[in-house]
Amino acid sequence: MVVEGEWEPESPKKVPEFPISEIAPILGKIGRGVVIIFVILIVFSILFGSIFVSIGAGEVGVKFNQFGGVEEDELGEGLHIVPPWVSVTKYSVRSETYTMSGVEDEGQIEGDDQIKALTVEGLTVGLDITVRYRLLADEVSEIHQNLGTNYAEKIIRPTIRSSIREVVSTKTALQVYGEEREVVAGEMLTNIATALESDGIIVEEVLVRNVVLPTRVAEAIEAKLQADQDAQRMVFVKQKEQLEAERKIIEANGIANATIAQAYGEAEALRIINEQLAKNPDLINYKYIQMLQGQDIQTMLVPTDQGIILDASN
Repeated sequence: MVVEGEWEPESPKKVPEFPISEIAPILGKIGRGVVIIFVILIVFSILFGSIFVSIGAGEVGVKFNQFGGVEEDELGEGLHIVPPWVSVTKYSVRSETYTMSGVEDEGQIEGDDQIKALTVEGLTVGLDITVRYRLLADEVSEIHQNLGTNYAEKIIRPTIRSSIREVVSTKTALQVYGEEREVVAGEMLTNIATALESDGIIVEEVLVRNVVLPTRVAEAIEAKLQADQDAQRMVFVKQKEQLEAERKIIEANGIANATIAQAYGEAEALRIINEQLAKNPDLINYKYIQMLQGQDIQTMLVPTDQGIILDASN
């Protein structure tokens, strides 16, 4: 019996029960749906090309939509699913090199591909050049749209050639061939990097691997460089000898100062001794006795004018 006003606990709600016999058909339907979707994807892949695209390490994928052209967003590394009407072109965003060399099969172009440039004196020099570069990952779509996969031949090669010739035209053959080669390479790097930056290409390094001069000019430059090295060596030897002479002077001055100081010290000591002897003539006898202490003396000669050295009565 329930008294009015008293609290009565609510009866628990019943959770609907699904018999196992009803769950099995639901799972079966889901499984069939997944299989159907998978089969449809396979059919699309067979009819229209693969819709699964794998982008490797150090790569990005550029999507080309048959209905809208190049899409701005690139595909990163990994597996992607794209519609069948979208094709993907892969580009490397790792560091790459472009080499132009006079050595056969060393560069991108077979045969003699050495860059010929005129110096400020009007001399023709040959240069073997290697440029290290990479593509900006978020600008690869623009490169694909504006230049295509052959971007190296379309933009990198001509830019390198023109930039190298521009820098060499302001330098002497000695600057390009000699110790300033690294400085010249730095200017080349700046020129090429500035020219390619707007195309989404980053230039990391320019290597001037070899410089070929006319034989007569090369011999003259070698002779000048050798003369400069000899002159620098003579300057070094002269400086070394001068430093050695200065060291000897300083050493001699130190010895002289030490001798003078020692002489002054001895003279001062003698002066003090003479003063003390003048005040106390017997002091010399006392010092003489101190000197004899601890020695085994059998016979001792005493000057007759000295009197008694030691007063035995005391």
